[in-house]
This record gives sequence, C-alpha cells and structure tokens, in this order.
Amino acid sequence: MRALVAVTLALVACGDNRAAPDAARDAFSLVHDAPVDIGDGPPGIADITFAASEMMNTIVVTNDIFTADDCEIAEACVGGTGERRLLRFDTVTPNIGTGDLVLGMPPPPGQSNSIFIWSPCHMHHHVANYATFELLDGTNVVVAGHKQGFCLEDTEQEHPGDASRGYNCNYQGISVGWADVYSKYLPCQWIDVTGVPSGTYTLHLIVNPIQVFPESDYTNNEFSMEVSI
Repeated sequence: MRALVAVTLALVACGDNRAAPDAARDAFSLVHDAPVDIGDGPPGIADITFAASEMMNTIVVTNDIFTADDCEIAEACVGGTGERRLLRFDTVTPNIGTGDLVLGMPPPPGQSNSIFIWSPCHMHHHVANYATFELLDGTNVVVAGHKQGFCLEDTEQEHPGDASRGYNCNYQGISVGWADVYSKYLPCQWIDVTGVPSGTYTLHLIVNPIQVFPESDYTNNEFSMEVSI
C-alpha cells in the first residue's frame, strides 16, 4: 500500500469553516430569504448531482509554480510554494430537482457568514462547503481538496426547455435544469498531488458534503472515476 501523503486543503486560510449542520441551515435560511426580486421560482426542492458524462474526459496533470504571495498559498489550495503537481478536472453540478437551489445575495465586502466566506486575498466571497475532492488509494484518502467556489450560477443548460432564472455572482443559485460549471483551469479546481507516487487512483467528489443546502435526494451527491498520475 502506498504511503499516505499528509496534505489536507482547508476551505479558506482562516481554518475549518465547516459549521454545525443546524447552524449552517439557519444561516442558509437567512441568505435564502434575501430581499432580491428575481421572480417566483418553481415549487419544490433542489437536487444537486454531478454530470458524469461531462467530467470523465477532463482530467489533466500540470506542473505549476507558486510563490508566497499567491492566493493559492494563503487559501491552502496547494501544500507549499515552488513547483507543484496538480490533478485538474472540470466539475459540473446540475440541479435535477423540482425547485431552484437558492443561495441568495452575498454579504457586503469584508463580511462572512456560514454560506459565503470573504477572501481577503481574492477580494470576493467563496461559497463554503459546496464540494470536496479526494484522491483515494483503495479506501484510503491520499490527498483531500475542495471546490473553491466563488460564484454559484447558471452556467449551462442541462435540460432543454428549462429557463434560467438568472442566478449570477450578485444573487447566487442554480435553476432547475441548469448547472454550475467550474473549469479545470480555475484557481483551486484541482488536487495537489505533489509527491504522490505515479499510479492509478480513484478521484472521489462529493457535492454538498455536510448537507448544508436542502435537497430532495442526498444519495446522488457522489461521483468517482479512475485516474492515472
């Protein structure tokens, strides 16, 4: 069995932002009820999953150089400065439910809550606890990471005929039949595999890992595929 690499990427530089589920749900409710008029959404509840067919062939491994001034260092997206080996991949998370996922309006610049975490390095908010990434060797976690989301929005239509409700960086969410898409070339959309021996592993992703956001079905929140590094 390969030795485990002791690297865990925190959600933001200030430490673990995983609030207790009840507190996080309360915070979600406050944000959800933000007084912003985007029209009445469809009745029902969201169901967020992964679009496997759009993610399977997006894996690339790159070598990138980071300095002490880079935000990726401040926000623990890599394990150190210098040249790092990164396993990059797209993340596509459609809403296949009967209602919109509504996060609402982020707080003012410089302020955070249990949903939106202010990044003093990037100077914008990140969405906390949206997705986690793991590289597995069998059942052992070799390296862990996270989706450093800064704008959860309607990026692409997944189901013909479903209209976008216009979610964007100012009022965030995912409409029914639409997906949020994060390209593999966006900051922190990777797992730092520096020092991990070459071989075959399993990439394991979980959306809404601590069930902060209400969904109709939590059983379809995981995605795995074999990767070689």
